[in-house]
Amino acid sequence: MPIATALEPISVISNKRNLEFNNFEKVPSHNRNLKVTSIQRNNKKARIFKPLNGPKLSKRALEIQNEEFLLSKGIIIVRNNKYHPETNPNGIINLGTAENKLNNVEMLSKINDPKVSTVTPEQLLYGPNPGSDRLREEIAKLLNRHFNPKVLLSKENICVGNGCGPLLNLCGEVLFDAGDAFLVPGPFYGGFEADIKYGARVYPVPVQHEKDDCLKVSEEALEEALRNSSRPVKGIIIANPNNPFGRCYSAEQLLLFCNFAKSHGLFVICDEIYGLSTWNDIVTENIEEGKTIEDYECHCDQCQHSKSIKRIESDIDGQSNKFTSIFSLDLPDPQNTHGLWGFSKDFCLNGLRIGVTISYSKTVMAAIQKICFLTCIPTNIDNILVNILSDEKWTDEFILNNNRKLFKSYNHLTNSLNVHGIPYVKGDSGFFIYIDLHQAGLDEYDLWMKLLEGGLYISPSQAFFSKDSYEERNWFRICFAVEQAELDLSLDRLYKVLDNLKQNKLN
Repeated sequence: MPIATALEPISVISNKRNLEFNNFEKVPSHNRNLKVTSIQRNNKKARIFKPLNGPKLSKRALEIQNEEFLLSKGIIIVRNNKYHPETNPNGIINLGTAENKLNNVEMLSKINDPKVSTVTPEQLLYGPNPGSDRLREEIAKLLNRHFNPKVLLSKENICVGNGCGPLLNLCGEVLFDAGDAFLVPGPFYGGFEADIKYGARVYPVPVQHEKDDCLKVSEEALEEALRNSSRPVKGIIIANPNNPFGRCYSAEQLLLFCNFAKSHGLFVICDEIYGLSTWNDIVTENIEEGKTIEDYECHCDQCQHSKSIKRIESDIDGQSNKFTSIFSLDLPDPQNTHGLWGFSKDFCLNGLRIGVTISYSKTVMAAIQKICFLTCIPTNIDNILVNILSDEKWTDEFILNNNRKLFKSYNHLTNSLNVHGIPYVKGDSGFFIYIDLHQAGLDEYDLWMKLLEGGLYISPSQAFFSKDSYEERNWFRICFAVEQAELDLSLDRLYKVLDNLKQNKLN
């Protein structure tokens, strides 16, 4: 059978497949000489049919095919003309995908250590579907050290799988019925839409934040979204730290979500995949003796000349908050409060596709583990992660140094944005910020295309299901976890596109 590539449209992929068991034509009943074999199924007799010509798709596949997922669309465009400093210097630089490239040397050195990644005969065999006991124990110890859960986590609270996207879909399969919905503060991470809708058939219901605070959601707004939903709402899904805003919810806001959920018979899923990339907190709390916070900022010539330039404040900044893991709270309903975390972001391992589901509920965890054979990870990857996490000194130093690099890169990016008068939501976590490009005076989608033509991919607000309003459109998420030379080149391309648009207006 031909293998379909990731860049091919569904129509092309489906044409490559010989669908032997769908699309059947009934055998004519008037042919008395033809013997029709019967198959006993559920006490009913089924006829054998002969195939029709041409492929068919399920209603689910047709619905997915007809939807436009902007994050995927951008990535496909980038991959067809990917930037490389030597082989394709005029290609498109990708600052739209949330990847951390600041620690490649450190992580590759660790993974390629023979003591860490040697494959044993045991790893050629199938491993436990939810991850090995040892890996789940090490993950629990890591999260207990850094997330400070009210009730310590153990391996029984952990299920490991091939990325947080598939695991969110797994949660959708065991917590929702097809056609159900969930409340989610908007704008929200666009992957939530695809991760849980394409498989589990569960739909988002955006909840509006307060006008002056992008991470403040009132009980009234939740009530309104719940009341107006055309589908049965079963839960609330949030990302903390938030994506796309790159900052954290307050403990009070998290408890508001949880209390609202309990009072309405809902559950909460909190995605904490950036929980160990809370660079403002981690750097501030780990200032070395004899140093100040300024010592961790960028001190390149460009930043030295621009650090005195004040930032144009955003209208939706609101209050900045320390990161609080939802599991560190006195939860009103711990049995119906679940979490996600993973290695993609905090350990710069997107390509290994390792996610973690967290739950105190034995019932929910048993249901997840019943079907997690669909999401299990390779045994050699399991072993590599065990060897990394068991070296606690290296792991904790890696987390600290990663956050210092993120802090410095954020400082470098924002100094540059300040010079060019571009407003942004002040960040404190993750490796992206939300920038305001209303000054371009162009429709958001058209501006996005102009930026791609100019060699830069950043994610438009529509990829995060923003409201179709002047206030919420023309914001873009830009990632800064790249080496400084690539970040500077990206910013030069951004400013060039904006300058050209201004010149065109003048002419």
